[in-house]
Amino acid sequence: MSEAPKEELEALREELAKVRAEAGQLREELDKARSLSAKTMAVYQQRALQMEIIRQQNEELDRLAADLAKSKKVEENRAREIEAAARLKSEFLANFSHEIRTPLNGILGYCDLLLREEGARLTPHGRRDLSVVKSNAKTLLALIGDILDLSKIESGHVEVVTEDVDLIVLAEESVATVREYLKGKDVTLSVRIEPEAASVRTDGLKLRQIILNLLSNAAKFTDLGEIQIGARREGNALVLEVEDTGHGIPADQLVFIFEKFRQVDGSMTRKAGGTGLGLAIVRELSRILGGSVSVESDLGRGTRFTVRLDSIFAGRTNPAPGPLGEVASRPLAPSTPEIGTNVLVVDDDPVTSAILCAALEQEGFVAFEARDGIEALKRAHEVRPAAIVLDLRLPRLDGWSVLGKLKADPAFASTPIVIISIEEQRARGFALGASDYLVKPFEAESLVRAVRRFVAPTAGDVLVVDDDPSTRELVSRHLRRAGFSTDEAINGQEALLRLRVTKPCLLILDLVMPGLDGFEVLRVMRESGSSTPVIVLTGMTLTEQEQRTLRDGMAEIVLKNGRGIEVVVEEARKMVVSQRGVGHNLPRVLYVEDSAQNRDVVRRYLRGVFEVIEAEDGELGLAVAERERPDVVLMDLSLPRMDGFEAITRLRAHPLPELATLPIIVLTAHAGREDEARARAVGGDLYLTKPVERDVLLRALDRVRLLRPKLADSASDNGAGGAPK
Repeated sequence: MSEAPKEELEALREELAKVRAEAGQLREELDKARSLSAKTMAVYQQRALQMEIIRQQNEELDRLAADLAKSKKVEENRAREIEAAARLKSEFLANFSHEIRTPLNGILGYCDLLLREEGARLTPHGRRDLSVVKSNAKTLLALIGDILDLSKIESGHVEVVTEDVDLIVLAEESVATVREYLKGKDVTLSVRIEPEAASVRTDGLKLRQIILNLLSNAAKFTDLGEIQIGARREGNALVLEVEDTGHGIPADQLVFIFEKFRQVDGSMTRKAGGTGLGLAIVRELSRILGGSVSVESDLGRGTRFTVRLDSIFAGRTNPAPGPLGEVASRPLAPSTPEIGTNVLVVDDDPVTSAILCAALEQEGFVAFEARDGIEALKRAHEVRPAAIVLDLRLPRLDGWSVLGKLKADPAFASTPIVIISIEEQRARGFALGASDYLVKPFEAESLVRAVRRFVAPTAGDVLVVDDDPSTRELVSRHLRRAGFSTDEAINGQEALLRLRVTKPCLLILDLVMPGLDGFEVLRVMRESGSSTPVIVLTGMTLTEQEQRTLRDGMAEIVLKNGRGIEVVVEEARKMVVSQRGVGHNLPRVLYVEDSAQNRDVVRRYLRGVFEVIEAEDGELGLAVAERERPDVVLMDLSLPRMDGFEAITRLRAHPLPELATLPIIVLTAHAGREDEARARAVGGDLYLTKPVERDVLLRALDRVRLLRPKLADSASDNGAGGAPK
């Protein structure tokens, strides 16, 4: 073969190799493209699957949104139902309060009337039974107290005020309270407190409540035997034990007795009543004070509750008893009471203010009122009170600001101020200079005791004249316990000498004495022009002539017959506080009330002071008012045919001015703020809640005398007055 074909063949081979190489590259590129296409297809398929999933999820979300919209509508409807249920509940509670207060008003009113009008003819057992009935009625009114206490504890708004507490005094006061529950039972109460545990440093108010609840629980379930309260010190811990010989608690119930609303026997046939909150409150208060409570019981043999409060003696090596409720930072009470008897009551609630004023004036104080903080400061400068009772929640200027301004004023820096409030902030109150702090709800007697510690209740001493030293001591001790200051004379000559030197507010006089007897002392007093009230306390049987002689000398007679001391104290209060005159043309009160029982109570309350005209419903009340033209109207709100709101509205719109301006006191069992606001809006002057005591009602009638000159003139002409306001 020639050279030329070989070269061409070689070139063709090279060209073929190149083509093959290019074909290989193209094949590789094709494989890569195929791989990329497969991957792209897989990604596309995956994205398509994700889109399908998203589409399904969107459909599910749409269904959920629709379900949520439906649920929202259901919840909105349920919220409206709950709101309606809450409104119905409030209405029910208001109506229930009205329905329970109405019969309680009759119970308390008739008990007071019987004790006042028939007390001398009642046997000791009869007086005791009436006292029990009255006590039980008050217990019904106080049942809500446990609910309020537990509510405050569960809300966490409870503060602990550390103070020096005389445990012996605290225990004895608690025992005296519980002893009333044991009347009629053969049960003895005893206190056993070791000397080293006599003084503790803790919250006295909460410790008192623990003791009272445990003692009350023991009294409820003990019919025979003994109840004992004991206290001892174990290191820095106080151990309180309340043990009884009562029914005992079954072993399977011990784990439940501290639960709320849980009772050992909650069946329809249970023997002991109660709400089941007392022991739950004991457990919570013990925990708040840094301790615990436990129980041991033998069925049929008795129960022992043990409260252990840790670190209560920490830092105290020589504990010394101190006054109950005294706080180290609290100003000390003056060693002698202040001279004045004016007390300023600052509270925006007219019902509370009226009750407090009545309680204070019954004890011989002169009460003045203020309804807001600004008025309180103004009235304080006007009347210069010896003590001030101050609520914290006040319009215009709150109680804390009033307290600060009074304590910053040199004229009132030393004036005792007793705070009353639903808020338990005693530590802050004492730090700002309050003398005492009472937490609502509280009994009016607690306020009187608090004020009495700082202010003398009378304008002078009670002079006790008796040649028997034991009788003088007995009478003086009971009078001092009731809040009076006393002086003594051993015979008639000394009594007349003291009368020439000082003017006592009251004279308690024995008749049979050596030298100058009681008849002669009374004669000399009246001939000299002395008007000092006199109570004759005697054990002798008096003839009609002797009784007439004493009464001509304006002396009340009390026999030494076992109840003499009680009567002396009661008569002393009546004479010192006020003497209501009885005239012939008495001011007239129209009482519009559908309950015959309530009308009877009020009629007898006002006998000799006001003439009572009655009407059974609102329409009849309007007709009687137009015909009789009364001086004041007592109006119930729940009345047949026409309720009290409408009756008041029509009276205020009457064309005759003397009817349109009649003083109207609303006397109702409705205790709600809304009802009071509505009653005042339509024209009610004062608002009293049943059950109402006689003194509170009389004070209210005295107050409206200041509102309407007609009643004031009529009452003053007839001597039907009351303590100044």
